[in-house]
Amino acid sequence: MSLLYKTLFEVKLMHEFFLTQKNGDQVFSLTNQADRISFLFAQFTQGRPSVNDNLAFSFPPDLEKEYSSYHLKLLSGYSGFKIAIRVNQKMLADGTLVYEPLASLPDDFNVFVQLVKKSNVFESYTHSGINDPVPSVYIFSNENISGAKTFPFLTNPISAFDAAHSYTQGDFASFGINDVREYYKNDMGDQWETIAGTSFANENDRLLVPMKFYYSFINTNNITNATFVLKDKNGNSIKTITASKENPFQKVFLDFSGLENVIAMPEKFQYSDIIFSLEVSANSGYSASHNLIFSEALNNSETWGVVNIKTKVTNSSFDILANDGFLMKRRMPPGTWNDAPVFEIPVKSKFPYWRFINEKGKELKLAPALTDYLSKENKILLSKRPRSVSASCFLLQKEGSSDTIYVPNPLNYDLKKDAKERLYCDIVVPESELFPVIP
Repeated sequence: MSLLYKTLFEVKLMHEFFLTQKNGDQVFSLTNQADRISFLFAQFTQGRPSVNDNLAFSFPPDLEKEYSSYHLKLLSGYSGFKIAIRVNQKMLADGTLVYEPLASLPDDFNVFVQLVKKSNVFESYTHSGINDPVPSVYIFSNENISGAKTFPFLTNPISAFDAAHSYTQGDFASFGINDVREYYKNDMGDQWETIAGTSFANENDRLLVPMKFYYSFINTNNITNATFVLKDKNGNSIKTITASKENPFQKVFLDFSGLENVIAMPEKFQYSDIIFSLEVSANSGYSASHNLIFSEALNNSETWGVVNIKTKVTNSSFDILANDGFLMKRRMPPGTWNDAPVFEIPVKSKFPYWRFINEKGKELKLAPALTDYLSKENKILLSKRPRSVSASCFLLQKEGSSDTIYVPNPLNYDLKKDAKERLYCDIVVPESELFPVIP
């Protein structure tokens, strides 16, 4: 018997860093998936780099043997990966060519793929929460976790704007249907910039933790005692941990390893049963709550995220098998093909101000050509608002206009914070007509 493998499903990581063109256009502005896939294909044919340069995809080691028994293969592709499965080819009575898994997949079967950082380069340009006290990693699924998902996106809905929440530069909030904005602060106070796209990887996706981890009190001082209460979905307390020291501390080691049989992700599960809440209170009025999913097998120091694809889910548009049990990929009687589902994970870049400094430390002068693009502060020039970082240099847009101009882009993405709580990247420039210095 010949070996025949067909695509069961595909996952594309749509990362802003790689998918921003020189004129500033992004894949996220395209509302139709076919157009986004065409955008990716154009990038591929031009030999542009992709997220695969810095991120690898693999089955969790503990599950490789099981997945092999179902004849599953993991294949890296441009800007993502696909899962192929060994099949038998069949022709239905109406002339439809279909593919049947050689080993039948149960309706509650789980496929896990780890997204592994090849180096720290990936995190250097990728957006992340600045003040997250829990070292959680992303988990993306075709099943609903914390709200209804919209096909083809594996991300959880972005939280609505909360006036009581303390936002940091680059944080997202939803201001209504198809209205996602990104936070920053300038001399006028809090600002929200509307961005193209709606389903970015966000803090509601960062749920996965190991059984032991450090809880950090970021930007919080004088903590000398704290209480941590882990609760189940019904609000019942499972374990309480207290910490107290004479001198203030910045982090506390939390150990839940004795509760594997209660809290660890089992082989078969519903998300509502495995999401636990960690209620934190401390002196100085500190209070916080975090949703957590525990799994030792899916976590390691190099894991950025995990993709979990279930065979059948609440929203049937996310299913990976048709109701007849065959693959979604098939040839219909007219000769047209139905493709396997392609899921997407949109990922934003870091969102810093661009700060220009002279290479010899001299005071820069604001050239007339840059008056509408940059502001002068002391010896440096600063972009009027933050700009996302990109693998390709793109033009700077004039405030309130579509006019653009070329300026040097950041060469590294190490974020710094100034006295006004603004995050920025330094761009070192030589003296030139565009960047003159004051004698």
